[in-house]
Amino acid sequence: MIESILVFSRATLRHQIGGMEVLSWNLAVELARQVRRVRLVTTAVPGVDGPFSADGVEVVPLPGTRPGRYSTAWWRESRAYWAALAEPPGAVLSVSAGAYAVARARVRHPGTPFVLQAHGTSMMEISSKLRSGSPRLLATAPKNAAWLLRDLARYRDFDRIVAVGGRVVDSLAARPQRWFAPVDRVRHIPNGVRPADHAADQSARRELRAALGVDDRVTVVGCVGRLHAQKRLDRVLRAAAVLRDRGHGGRFRFLLVGGGPDEGRLRELVRDLRLAELVTFVGEVRPDEVGRYHAAADVALLTTAHLEVGLPMAILEALASGVPCVVSRGIAGPVVLDSVLRPVDTDDPAALADILHGMPPVPAPRPSLLPDDLTLAHCARGYLALLAELRGGYLPP
Repeated sequence: MIESILVFSRATLRHQIGGMEVLSWNLAVELARQVRRVRLVTTAVPGVDGPFSADGVEVVPLPGTRPGRYSTAWWRESRAYWAALAEPPGAVLSVSAGAYAVARARVRHPGTPFVLQAHGTSMMEISSKLRSGSPRLLATAPKNAAWLLRDLARYRDFDRIVAVGGRVVDSLAARPQRWFAPVDRVRHIPNGVRPADHAADQSARRELRAALGVDDRVTVVGCVGRLHAQKRLDRVLRAAAVLRDRGHGGRFRFLLVGGGPDEGRLRELVRDLRLAELVTFVGEVRPDEVGRYHAAADVALLTTAHLEVGLPMAILEALASGVPCVVSRGIAGPVVLDSVLRPVDTDDPAALADILHGMPPVPAPRPSLLPDDLTLAHCARGYLALLAELRGGYLPP
């Protein structure tokens, strides 16, 4: 049985709000419900001096490190923290590259298994940027190439690599990754969310829709996530323009929930397409507020052409809230989601408008649409089983 887990992550929800931060923090909290001690070592947290506890997790910010960023100080201080431990943890979990420096010094506590949680690979990032054709993104590809070399050098330091999505599994199985991360050391444990945390709140639905000035006859389309060029939210706006031109503008309201570097371009496109009455920019919201917008929505929409990992947390949360989800055709989610995802060619504004116009009314109350295999409890059980398996391998005969 695992008595303690030491997690290394460069960022938490105290640093920034992103899919990786949401997943890693929620997983740590869930693990803390079943493991006596869970510590999360991270970079300096602005406004916080020293360790603290939250939701059952001990958080240890390392002073002198850049908040939320990998840096020379992070590699040095995380390794020093590991070296100073008098008692070894039951297992180490590295969120992305968080424990790269620590893994190189694992001889300090040789009986501790190390697991790397892979949210993607550098090769996937490079491929995504090459597909985008964006000069700004292409200019950052050499940085990903440098990270690829670092990743390949570190993969061998870990006993297992957990891929959070099927595409990550495929990438690790491709060259050159498979030469450094043998297939038998890769496990697929999909992301998960806690359904009870995202159950539809009818009171919040009424309040938010009233604030937006929409009644039950209006279909609210929720687009939750970072406003980034790779998310292709311009497709949402062009579909909204088709619905307006067909005379259905009064029946729809589109909510863009999130912030990001593409916001200026998207606002300009809203002006060009004359969509001010149909589109609302909500801005960035706290993770615990996202559920209000899922409650207010009648459909969730994901227009990203290529998912680099698994389905985004926002889609899993929407399903847990009972919201049907329309996604880009060709996006491969777990098989258990085939019956609840509505694929469409999101590059075709007319086709996207057709499926949105044809979505049936959402019942009230709304049951969760999330399969058990994609719950946070199931995800945590997968990690605990893997860690127990590895820990057993280190016990003396």
